[in-house]
Amino acid sequence: MKRPLLYLPACLVTAAGLLAVPFARTARSQQIGGSGGGRVSRRSQNSAAEDTTRPEYKYTSVETSGSGDDRLLREVTGLEHDCFAAVNRERVVHGLAALEESDDLLDVARDYSRRMAKEGFFAHVDPDGRTVRERVREAGLSWHVLGENLAYSKGYVNPVAASVVGWMDSPTHRKNILEPLFTQGAVGVWINDKGTVYFTEIFIKR
Repeated sequence: MKRPLLYLPACLVTAAGLLAVPFARTARSQQIGGSGGGRVSRRSQNSAAEDTTRPEYKYTSVETSGSGDDRLLREVTGLEHDCFAAVNRERVVHGLAALEESDDLLDVARDYSRRMAKEGFFAHVDPDGRTVRERVREAGLSWHVLGENLAYSKGYVNPVAASVVGWMDSPTHRKNILEPLFTQGAVGVWINDKGTVYFTEIFIKR
C-alpha cells in the first residue's frame, strides 16, 4: 500500500524525502544583495534535453584532500545535469518547452542543498527563517513566478530516478515540473558524509 505524502520538513517516501512549495506569483522583485554557491561552467542549453541517464550511482566517501573535493564536485555536477535533464524530459513528453538552465539559479540551488546536507535539516524554510523567495532575491535575481521542489535520497542505486519519480507521483511536485509558465530552472545537489543526496530544484519565470 502506497504511503501518503506529508508535506512536513521530515516527510518520507520510502527511503527518499520530498518537499514542494507551490509556485508563487509576485510583482517584479527588487534586485538586492548577492549570494553564491560553487559555480560550474555554463553547459549548452541543448544538453538539458539529452538522455544521459546513468546506469547506476555509487557514492564515494568525501575525502579532505583536493582530489576528494574534486571527485565530490564531479559527482555533484553529474547528478545535477542528470536530474535537470530528467525533469526536462518530463516536460517535453507532456508537450511543454524544456526549461533553460540558469547558472544564477544553480548557485542558489546548490548552496541550499549544501546547507541542508551539512546542517542536517530538510525544509523549504531554512534555519534563518528564509524561504526560496528570500534566497533568490538575496542572489540579486528578479522574478514574476517562482517554485521549488526538494528531495533527498539515500540507498538508491539511482537517486535521480528516485527523486524525479517521487516528484512526478506527487501532485504538488508534478505541478511545479509541468507548470507552463516556468521558462528557466536549475537543480542543485550536495552529498553529505553519509551518502545522502540532497536535491533542490528552482523554477522561475523572470
